[in-house]
Amino acid sequence: MATEGNTRHRNGNIGIYSLPLMRESMAIFRNNAYPAFGRRHLGTTLAHVPDHDAVAVFRSAFDCGDDLAAVAMRIARFFDYPARGAIIEEGQECADVHLLTCGHARKQAVSIEGRMIVVEDYREGDLFGEAALSGDTTAHEDIRAVSASRTGAFANHQFVSLMSAHPAIALAVSRLLVSRLGNATRRFTEGFTLTAAGRVHAELLRRAEKQNAAAAQLEIRPPPVFSELALSVQSTRETVSRAVNALEKRGIVKRTDDALIIVAPHRLEELVY
Repeated sequence: MATEGNTRHRNGNIGIYSLPLMRESMAIFRNNAYPAFGRRHLGTTLAHVPDHDAVAVFRSAFDCGDDLAAVAMRIARFFDYPARGAIIEEGQECADVHLLTCGHARKQAVSIEGRMIVVEDYREGDLFGEAALSGDTTAHEDIRAVSASRTGAFANHQFVSLMSAHPAIALAVSRLLVSRLGNATRRFTEGFTLTAAGRVHAELLRRAEKQNAAAAQLEIRPPPVFSELALSVQSTRETVSRAVNALEKRGIVKRTDDALIIVAPHRLEELVY
C-alpha cells in the first residue's frame, strides 16, 4: 500500500501525493529533465596502479608514510570517471569506500520541488561511501564526478581490516569523519539561521580561508561560478549575483579575471549574520 501525505500547492490547496511515485518522478527528472548532471556512467577500471602522484594523495589522506600508503594502494581498485559520470547512484548497493585521488566529485539530491541540492563536495584526498561501514549499504544520494575523476575503492571488509591493522589510518579516518560531521551540522544550522545573502557571505569566507590559510590576502582562485555557488548554499544564481555585486560596490570584494579577492574580511564576516 502506497504511503500518502499532504503537500501544499502554490494556490494554498492541499493535495495528496504517493511517496513511491514521487521518488520515481524525481529519478526521471534527475536523468532526463536535468541532462547537465548526466546519466549513469560506470567507472573505467584501471589495469595498473596509478603513478607516484597517487602515493602523495594516500599519504596525505591517511596521514602516513610512503610504505603504508603503498600498502593501501595495493589493496585499492582504481576507477576513472568522466565528468558528470555516476560514481554512486541513489538506491544502489554500495559496498565500497572511495578515496578521491584526483578530480572533483559531488553528493547531490533532488528536492520535492525538483531543485538540485548539493549535499557535499569532495576534492582530492577525500573519502566517501563510508556509511556502508555501519551496515547501511544502500546509497541515499547520488555521488557524481563534477570533472574527470579517479577513485581508489576499498571493499568494506578490506577497509575495516586496514584500519584495524594500522592505527594511523584509523585515526586519520576518524578525524576526517568528525570534520565532515561538523561541516554538515554547520550547513544544517545555517539553513535555518542565515538569510540567503548571509549564506553566500559565509561560503565566500570559507572558500577563501581554505585556499589561503597562511596567506596575507584572502582570495578564491579561480573565481566561483555563480550557478555552482548557488547550489552550494541552496539558493539561486540571481541571489548570488546580487549578493556579490553588492559586496563589490561596497569595496568588500574585488573581482579579477582569475580570482575573487576578499578586500575586507572583517566587514564580510559582519554581514554574515
